[in-house]
This record gives sequence, C-alpha cells and structure tokens, in this order.
Amino acid sequence: MENYKAHILVVDDDDGIRELVKQFLNQNNYLVTTAKSSEDALEKVKIIKFDLIVLDIMMPGKSGLEFTNENKKKLDTPIILLTAKGEASERVEGLEIGADDYLSKPFEPEELYLRIKKLLILYKDNVDKKTAFVFGNFVFNTSTLQLKKDSNDIYLTEGETELLLKLIYKRNNIVLREELVDRDFDENELRKVDVQVTRLRQKIEENPKQPHFIKTIRGKGYKLVCDEL
Repeated sequence: MENYKAHILVVDDDDGIRELVKQFLNQNNYLVTTAKSSEDALEKVKIIKFDLIVLDIMMPGKSGLEFTNENKKKLDTPIILLTAKGEASERVEGLEIGADDYLSKPFEPEELYLRIKKLLILYKDNVDKKTAFVFGNFVFNTSTLQLKKDSNDIYLTEGETELLLKLIYKRNNIVLREELVDRDFDENELRKVDVQVTRLRQKIEENPKQPHFIKTIRGKGYKLVCDEL
C-alpha cells in the first residue's frame, strides 16, 4: 500500500504545537487529526481507527499516561508520548503501560517524523503476517492479492485491489474518504474514490445498492465488514 495515507492523531493542549506538528506531517503526506485533550481524543478514537497517536503527557483533565493506560490495549494503535525534558519517571511509566516510544520537548519535527515512520513500518509488518481475510463467502489473500468466492477467482483491477487492501487494513473500522486518495485530495479525487467503491461493490455485493460488506458511513467514508479469525 505504497500510496496509503496514514492517519495520525495529534493530542496536545498547546495550540502552537498541535498546528506545527499537523503542518509538518501534512507536508510529509500524512493525514492528521488533532485533539486538545485526552477527553477530546477519546471521542475521536471512538469514530476513527488511527494509524498512530502522538500524545502529550501533561494536559488538563486526564493525562496522556491515563489515556494510554485505559485505551492502549483496546485500540491496538502505536503511541508516541511527548514528555517534558528530564521527566525520566514519566517516560518509564509510559513505556511500562504500553506506549511505543517517547520524545522529549522541545523536539525537532523531523525527529518526530522519523519515529512515526519507523513505528508505522513495524506495525504494518505485524499486520502483513496475516494473509487471509474473510468476509461472507469471500477470502482475500494479501500475499497473492487474489480474491476468491467459494474457491472461484474474482478478477479485480489494480485500483480495486488497492482499494480493498486499504479497507482490509482498517477492517471493521471507518476509513475516511481522504485516506483512500492517492494524492493531494480535492473534490474530483474524492469522487473518483466513490466511483471505485461502486465498482468494487458490483463485484462482491449481492445488491450493490444495499451493500452488506462495504458500508457507507455518511459524511465520513467507508467501512469493510470483515470476519475476524
């Protein structure tokens, strides 16, 4: 999925840091959503499955450590903690409760970018170890890129295959339309995504107008309903 836009959640109560990180990651082809508190972040992760979370520890209300401790296991999403310089105890606690990495403030955006890139590769490798994904009578093999229905091959174009890969990567979770665009998105590119989804539905849905597998989430994007093995 070389063209896949990873979706990063940046959580920090400092408006300046949120905007700086968002702009830098946008420039490096990441889709970014921001939250100003742990409570705000929790509302967002209920709706969207993010590829990675950048999380400040010291915030009003629930701290980043509390958020990590309460949500890391069920989210199964890599977390990078932003810590105050010299707060070694917080860094140790964060790693103990499941954070994947940490970065001390102040930091260079380039360093954060490199840490994000490394973690996304590690998590993608873990996902790629599973190759067979089932939805209804269909099985899609991410190693051979073959789709079968009751052992019969279903032909997919390159674009349809890429789309199905992206949906499978976040199976049973909402994938924003913007995440499915291969380049800087505008309305024309978003409409192309909708056309591609329609074509894929015609191959896997019994009734494409009332889809069972690829659900439209109004105002947001799509979700592939996939069996978990």
